[in-house]
Amino acid sequence: MPTENQLSKHFDVSIVTIRTALRQLADRGLLERQQGTGTFIGRARSRTPTWSISTLDDLTRFSQSTDIEILHLGPARLPAWAAEELRARTGEKRFHVRIVRYREGRGCQLTEAYYPKHIDQQLMASDMRAYLQRTHLIVGAVEEITGERVAVIRQKISATSATKAIAETLQIPIRTPILQIARVSETADGQVIQVGRSFYQTHDYAYAFDLYRK
Repeated sequence: MPTENQLSKHFDVSIVTIRTALRQLADRGLLERQQGTGTFIGRARSRTPTWSISTLDDLTRFSQSTDIEILHLGPARLPAWAAEELRARTGEKRFHVRIVRYREGRGCQLTEAYYPKHIDQQLMASDMRAYLQRTHLIVGAVEEITGERVAVIRQKISATSATKAIAETLQIPIRTPILQIARVSETADGQVIQVGRSFYQTHDYAYAFDLYRK
């Protein structure tokens, strides 16, 4: 193939743009880049799925593409991270949801969520299992049960390693690198209606962000 400089001149775009395009094609297996040798036409290969999730509708569609197993529904003691977000006491009992998602028969995501006191009793009295089995989305089920409407989900992504409990659920070795996403779901007036954490296997998921100059 032509060099990056040649491609840049031919298409009248920057070297950065060319490198980005070549990297994306290489990620898909359409190109093979060999340092010191050049770039060659490759064969498409399977790769880590990259999910573009920017709206609640996207999240709903993704959730419905997976199978779920409900591991726990009911009261549980608040861990420190959830208590802090809910402005409650660590160890206080609140409604708790814990599910694992499957794709092609493999556990790929573990999620748990806790709730503020004003929602807690509604969820305790509901048939949460039926709502989850229909929607496959925890916050979607909560919206239907409570009538609350989520306006924004604030997310914090970090790298961590699988604890014994997570490893056993996802059937991976202990201390395997995984992605952790902490989520706080809020209404339009800033009221928190759900806090949760999800753990993803890194070979199943990648999050891509595009940065644009204003």
